[in-house]
Amino acid sequence: MPHTTSSRPDPDQMARLAEDITDRLREHFPREGEGVRQALALAEEAGEFLAAYRRWSGRARRTGTLNDVAAELADVLITTYVTACVLDMPLGRVPEFLPDDNPDLPVIGLFRLAGSFLDSYVNNDGKGAEVYLTSIAIAAQDAATTIGIDLRAAVDAKVQILYTRGWRDPR
Repeated sequence: MPHTTSSRPDPDQMARLAEDITDRLREHFPREGEGVRQALALAEEAGEFLAAYRRWSGRARRTGTLNDVAAELADVLITTYVTACVLDMPLGRVPEFLPDDNPDLPVIGLFRLAGSFLDSYVNNDGKGAEVYLTSIAIAAQDAATTIGIDLRAAVDAKVQILYTRGWRDPR
């Protein structure tokens, strides 16, 4: 699987996007329990990314496309920033990474970090959770670089969908 240079979303723009999404979510969901809701959402998105990667890499019953992987990775990054905003845990600096020769490593690492974040947030009263959020953002960008995903374009495409489909399905 060849690497390309990944175009990275601007962290300041991502933080502003997260603030707007958080405001919109708060119009449709109660603030009570929003931290757990976001922690679960992040774990869910990491799982969907892992599933899309498995399908694309030929390790699942059905096949998938690189676009599916990119869309799910964009969901992970957006949800990471929204979770950081909801929990008032600003992300640290997200450094640039060089591609890894084994694309499985950042994918598995991202999934592991999402699980660790969920465990830390739910079982340890959030102690240490902010470190995992920054690490998830780093892992998402590392995975994008390694797999050859233009993460900025993937996030832009996801934002277009998000702002046109609405914020909550009617019950």
